Amino acid sequence: MTLSDQVRTAWSNLGRRKTRVVLASLGVVVGTVTIVLLVSLASGVRRQINRQFESIGLDRLTVLPGGSWGGFGPPGESKRSKLITPAEITRWKSWRGVAKTTPEVNLPGSVNLEVKWKEKSQSVRMGGGMPRPRPGPGMWPGTPEPLAGKLDLPEQGAVVLSRGAVQALGIASNEWARVLGQSLETVLRTSRGETQGFVLRIQGISSERSSTIQVSPTDCLAMKSWWFNTTNLLQREGYDSVTIRATDVTQARALIPRLREEGFQVQSLDMFMEVANRIVIAVTVMLALIGSVALLVASIGIANTMVMAVYERTREIGILKALGASRTDIRRLFMIEAGFIGLAGGVVGLLVGWGLGVVLNQGIVWYMQHRDLPVREGFFVVTPLLALGVILFAACIGTVAGLLPAHRAASLDPLAALRHE
Repeated sequence: MTLSDQVRTAWSNLGRRKTRVVLASLGVVVGTVTIVLLVSLASGVRRQINRQFESIGLDRLTVLPGGSWGGFGPPGESKRSKLITPAEITRWKSWRGVAKTTPEVNLPGSVNLEVKWKEKSQSVRMGGGMPRPRPGPGMWPGTPEPLAGKLDLPEQGAVVLSRGAVQALGIASNEWARVLGQSLETVLRTSRGETQGFVLRIQGISSERSSTIQVSPTDCLAMKSWWFNTTNLLQREGYDSVTIRATDVTQARALIPRLREEGFQVQSLDMFMEVANRIVIAVTVMLALIGSVALLVASIGIANTMVMAVYERTREIGILKALGASRTDIRRLFMIEAGFIGLAGGVVGLLVGWGLGVVLNQGIVWYMQHRDLPVREGFFVVTPLLALGVILFAACIGTVAGLLPAHRAASLDPLAALRHE
C-alpha cells in the first residue's frame, strides 16, 4: 500500500464510526481549548507589559550614587562610595548618545509637607521624575498630562500642582488658568513643630489625581538643606539620582556598562522589561504544561477508540495481510487514523479557543472602558505560531496514542485474524 492509499483508507475508516470518533475528538478539543486560552492569555499579558514599558520610555536610565542608598538619613550617615556631583552631570552631557540629563533631589520620607493657598492648607507629597512622552491609545499613562500651564519647570522658583492638590485647596477647574503665575507657599514642618516656608510660583497643573507637587532640583535642594540644617549638602551628598535620556535604546544600553564601570548604580526600564519577559515566558511554559495534561488525558480516549477499532476490524486486518499488506502498512494505517482524530480535535479546539478569546477580549475592553482604565485591547492573543503549534501538538498526541493499538494490529496473525468472528 502506498502512503496516499493509506491516508485515503484511514480517512474513510473514520467515517464508519462517526459517534465514537467525535467522542474521542472531544477530549482533544477540550485540551486544545485549554492550551489556546492559557497560552494566548500569557502572550497577551506579555504584549501589554512590553507596550507599557515602551510607552514610558526604554531610552531612559536612572543613575544612582555608588554604594548603599542613603538619601533618607541624616547627612554624614550615607555610605555612598560614588557621589553624583554637578561636575559628573556636566561630563555626562558631553558623552555620545546622551540627549538630556535631569538631576533629582529627594526629600526624606519623614518630612511633613504642606501647601498654603490663601486661607487653606493641604498636606501633599513631593512628586518628581523626568517628564515622559504622552502615552498612546491603549497604554498605561506615564507622567501625568498638563491640564493647565506647563509641566516643564525652570531652574528654580516654580511649582507644579496636581489635580488632586488644587481640588483639595478648593480651586475650581474654571479658575485653573487664572491661578497660573500666582504665588503659593510650600511649608516644611518638623515633628517638633518647626516650620519653614518657600514661596513658589504656580507653573502648571498636572492630571495626577493624588495630592502632589513638583519643584525643581534647586528648590528641593534648598528644602532638604533646611531640613538637615546644612549649607553644603550638594557637595557632601551629591544628587540623589539622575535621569539620563539617550538618543535611542541602543545608546541607552551602551551607557549602562560605562556608568557601572565608574562605580554608579544604574536602573533601566529595558532591564526591567527583560526580567518581566523572562517571568512571563516561565509562566507561559507552566500554563502550556497544564493545558498539555488535558491533551494527555484525551490521548487515553483516542487509544481506547483505536483498540476497539482493532478488535472490530480483526478480520479486515487479516484480509489486508492476505492481500500483501505488510506489518508496517497496517501499523501506519492505524497511526494515521489516530493522528486524524487528534488533528480534527486540534483544529476544532483552536477555533473554539480563538472564538472564546474574542468574546473575552470584548468583555475586557468593555470593563476597562466602563472603569475608565487606559487599556483598549484584549489580553487573549492567538499568534500564528501558537495556532500552528497547537494543531501539530494535537496531531502528534493522537499519533502517539495510536501507537500501541497500531502495534497490536500489525502483530495479528493473518490466519487467526481471518478465522475471527
